[in-house]
Amino acid sequence: MKTVSQWRHLEKYGIVPLTGEACGLMYRILCDLTEDGQRIVEKCLGCGLSLPEAWNSGTDKTPHVGAIMLAPEMLIPLGAFALLESGCREVWLVGQALIGIESTDEETEVALWRQFHQNNMQRHFAYGGTAGDRNVHLMTGRVH
Repeated sequence: MKTVSQWRHLEKYGIVPLTGEACGLMYRILCDLTEDGQRIVEKCLGCGLSLPEAWNSGTDKTPHVGAIMLAPEMLIPLGAFALLESGCREVWLVGQALIGIESTDEETEVALWRQFHQNNMQRHFAYGGTAGDRNVHLMTGRVH
């Protein structure tokens, strides 16, 4: 199982929080993105992004490709997509934490966790659409 409950947990998925001081409203969080991070944000928002220059370079293996300002409330949707994109078969929202169920997790352990959280589980996320994270429009056959 994997968890996301704070912005720093998104770093390993390529969404690197830098500061809250960059926002004139003192609301949004300035984040650098790697290619993986950009892909997750784009999938979450359902659109492509043209990003401004990154603030930091990242590493040779995972360079930062751009920057974005994100509202604090974006932690949950971005975390859900980050966990699903990293191979979790389902994600549970429990309070303000996300629990990602991996394909390697033992079914008995998952059942115990599900029973333990049954009264606190607010949402369940999984790629169950007719086209992965989307649904096919029945009249036209379009996905977007």
